[in-house]
Amino acid sequence: MTSGPEKTPAAVKYAYLRSDGTAYIVAGSLVAGIGAYAYQLLGGRTLGAEAFAPVSVLLTIHFLTFIVLLLPIEQLVVRRLTIDRSKSGLPWTAWLLGSLTVAGATIFAEIGVDRYLNGDRRFIVFTGATVAAHFFFATARGHLAGWRRFRAYGMSSGAASLVRLAIAIAVTIVHPSASGFAVGLVLGALVVALWRPFRRVDVEREELEAEAKETLDDRGLLPGLVLAAASSQALLLAGPIVVGMLGGTAVEISVAFAAFTLGRAPLTFGYNLLARVLPPFTEMAAKGERQELRAWARGMAWASTALAIVGAGLGWILGPWVVEIAFGPDFILSRLTAAAVSFGVVFAGGGLFVGQILVARGEPLRLGIAWISGVLAAVAAIFLTPEMEPVARVGLGFVAGEVTALIALVAGAVLIGKEERLEPGTTAAFNVAKRTVDIAVSLAMMVLTLPIVLIAGIAVRLDSPGPIFFRQVRTGRDGQPFGLMKIRTMRADADEEVFAAHLARLQASHKSETAVPIAIQDDQRVTRVGRVLRRSSIDELPNLWNVLRGHMSLVGPRPLVSDEAELIGLDNPRFTVKPGITGLAQVEGRDTITLAERTALDERYVRERSGRLDISILRRTFFAVFTEPGD
Repeated sequence: MTSGPEKTPAAVKYAYLRSDGTAYIVAGSLVAGIGAYAYQLLGGRTLGAEAFAPVSVLLTIHFLTFIVLLLPIEQLVVRRLTIDRSKSGLPWTAWLLGSLTVAGATIFAEIGVDRYLNGDRRFIVFTGATVAAHFFFATARGHLAGWRRFRAYGMSSGAASLVRLAIAIAVTIVHPSASGFAVGLVLGALVVALWRPFRRVDVEREELEAEAKETLDDRGLLPGLVLAAASSQALLLAGPIVVGMLGGTAVEISVAFAAFTLGRAPLTFGYNLLARVLPPFTEMAAKGERQELRAWARGMAWASTALAIVGAGLGWILGPWVVEIAFGPDFILSRLTAAAVSFGVVFAGGGLFVGQILVARGEPLRLGIAWISGVLAAVAAIFLTPEMEPVARVGLGFVAGEVTALIALVAGAVLIGKEERLEPGTTAAFNVAKRTVDIAVSLAMMVLTLPIVLIAGIAVRLDSPGPIFFRQVRTGRDGQPFGLMKIRTMRADADEEVFAAHLARLQASHKSETAVPIAIQDDQRVTRVGRVLRRSSIDELPNLWNVLRGHMSLVGPRPLVSDEAELIGLDNPRFTVKPGITGLAQVEGRDTITLAERTALDERYVRERSGRLDISILRRTFFAVFTEPGD
């Protein structure tokens, strides 16, 4: 494939990365998750088990109230502002729920101050202040995401965790105390105010029509969100309690707590990403793009299945070792339970994201039924296996519940309403199936190849100055331009005249039918690391993001830069389908073929495209990558 110059003005090339904010949400979520665990470990090791007890109880109250009661408020705000940007603030139901949450948590602390909080009455105030601060935090982040200020959303999430950790470190150095750690938990949440979350910012996005807004209302949505959150978290958080109810020993209860605490780590990261997927899902629902939403539901379910299998394998191999390293040699976890928890956690994450489709469509009944079905399946699995050890029974119940919930969520998302009709014809069925596979494979591959991308990014930065990623404008279906994401393989100061000269040779060969390879031979602009990345096609891995956004497919003609597209002509059949990460031309000859040969193969793909052909191309791509060097 011919590669155009990577030397595009930074103000243009990276404008999307700055404005979209997805990278900031991902980074902020990672920082928030790591900071939260560091805060807990620091407190436990600094204060000791007894002195840290009230902090651990405060953290438990905070986590339960935030996930079950306050996160639904954030989701409600995000959805309302996505539909109508004038709906700032909270509806009365959200104010009532938030106020009752603060009051209920404070009353619980008052009642249990001697039993749970070491008799320290200051923690009654800390409990109320913590929940109130995070009520503000959830409302503020909801406004940031609703107005698509994803950069501010990610930065505020990470900053809250860092401020909390910084206060904990300062308290540890100056005067270690449980109250000092509690203060950090309160003040960390308030840092979101620095981003002025209630300041409306107009972003460039299509305003929904009034008719579309009327199809999506909030009636009954908040109770449904709370019910779904409570049911989903019951499967994850109640594990140690259920072990005790089944007659488990104190050691078994502690082991179960350790397993589920570590297993919850990926979900801590995922909670923040919900704010990134809910706005586009809501817009799809408002515009009536049900087929696309169904493809997303199926795709996320299949990706969860593939990743759960990988997660179970990693849990089997590494789970007992990780628990022992984190909590101590007394915490002995069986490989089977570790694999079950890892498997179930992946399905739990998949369920959270599929559930956002039902949130976007305003269908709380289907959402609640799905998660209640999961709870019932978990209970049934536990009581039908009395011969197993308590921890193993709970692990099996967790898996049964999460799998059942995900299946029910997908069923609710793809169920046809009375007012809907599926588009007839085999072409429509093929397109839906193709989009489902695109989402499933790209999601799974993005997760599995993340370590490779990180290593490649570090290598790129060490090898030559400049950014890791770059965005290049390519021509997509119907001649529409889009930004192709890649890992940088050229010097940042590369000479654009090299590509211009090569393009002139291609143009001359296209007219005279002279055999000129489409790839630039011995391109001196490519760095040492870049050559390795190109030969292995690792530089193309960020293309998976384009697949998720719908600009590309896994299989199709490779997207061309505008100059190449003009050589072929935008009326060519290759531009009637989505471009792909791989295609018939790539498996037939990669970059050694001529422009005319590639165009002929692309036209052949358009004529003969089918599910069987796509599978064949994907299978052959793996062999082509490892047996034929690319450029």
